Amino acid sequence: MFFVYIIENINGKKYTGYTSNLYDRLAMHNDVSKEKSRFHRTTYNKGPWKIIFQREFETREEALRFEIFLKTGKGRERARHGG
Repeated sequence: MFFVYIIENINGKKYTGYTSNLYDRLAMHNDVSKEKSRFHRTTYNKGPWKIIFQREFETREEALRFEIFLKTGKGRERARHGG
């Protein structure tokens, strides 16, 4: 299984991604140790982050396609209204 997710920090900044392990990935985004920062440059030291949207997919390809869609204007609008 793969997940597409949107996380948000306390300042309202959002990040969209996909993963095969949602809660491990969230922990990685919230990890402030320098040695792991290369895995999450965009979100490093900008948390804490919380999951505000998630959707499960059977394949990596489906998840990646949906992640790319969410990063378009129509996709962001759809996510705002519950996906």
